Amino acid sequence: MIRARAGARAEQKEATRAHVFAHALRLFDERGYDAVSVEDVVRAAGVARGTFYVHFPTKDDVLIELIRQSDAKICARMRAARAKTFKDVLRATAKAFADNWRKRRALLPHAGAVAMRRIAGVAGEREVQPLRVELVTHVARAIERKELRATLPPQMLADVFLLDVFSALMAWAAAGAPKLELVMDGVIDLYLHGAGALRSKR
Repeated sequence: MIRARAGARAEQKEATRAHVFAHALRLFDERGYDAVSVEDVVRAAGVARGTFYVHFPTKDDVLIELIRQSDAKICARMRAARAKTFKDVLRATAKAFADNWRKRRALLPHAGAVAMRRIAGVAGEREVQPLRVELVTHVARAIERKELRATLPPQMLADVFLLDVFSALMAWAAAGAPKLELVMDGVIDLYLHGAGALRSKR
């Protein structure tokens, strides 16, 4: 009985968190991140101000949750492409980035800034970031298969790709052009042109 009550409370807590999160994102999409206050969110969600802070210590934490959910979807796409070539993995990764952020162009600069601040401010955050950890395994496998040159460690090669994607997304968010699919294709071409395995003609 006690366990059932604890489970019901946990489910209710998660449902409240999801409810507040959904209303916050809707307002961010409609009005812009900077124009929305915590008070706006709690009013729209119909919860107490304290309830918001139980789930999200700051407004930025809503974006951190959005990034976490996005990263989980991108990781799943990467894992699904594991048996294919490294280029296929990069394509799946880039397409997942595009699919997750295409409709949230206005939020991208804010999410990017929050992510960078978090990585810089939390010791060891980058080393355990699931998206990076997943990509490092694919990069290491690509090096073993001679799909990439091992001029840099897998961790650095993964970081280069993620930074390329991040930079391209920020540029696309500012300009809205060219089409996001073309931007992501360009990132892959640029990355592989610099890191693609060179086959000797001798």
